[in-house]
Amino acid sequence: MGECPHCHHEWTYGEKIKGYALKPRTRIKCPNCKMYLEPSTLSIVYDYLAIFLVALFIFILIPIMDWPMWPSLVISFILFLLYVFLFQPLTVRFKIYDYKIKKD
Repeated sequence: MGECPHCHHEWTYGEKIKGYALKPRTRIKCPNCKMYLEPSTLSIVYDYLAIFLVALFIFILIPIMDWPMWPSLVISFILFLLYVFLFQPLTVRFKIYDYKIKKD
C-alpha cells in the first residue's frame, strides 16, 4: 500500500479511494501531515497501461466478439469498476520530487 514519504503514514484502502482514485488530481494531501504528495512515475505508467488495456478491451475486443449489447455493457462497466476500485488504489505509490526551480 502507499506510504507518505514525509511522515511515513500508511494509507488505508479507503483513504486511497476517497483521496486518490475518485478525484482527478495530479497531487493530493496526506491526511496525516497535510503535505502535498504526487504519485510516482511507475504508478503513472501502471495507470496508463491499465487505461490502455481497458480501452482496448472495451472499444476493440468487445465489438469484434459480436456479443449482444447488454452483456457488453455489463462487462465494460465491471472492467471500469475493477480499474477504479481495485487496480488504481492498490498500485499507487507516492514520491517526493525536487523540481529545482530558480528563485530570482
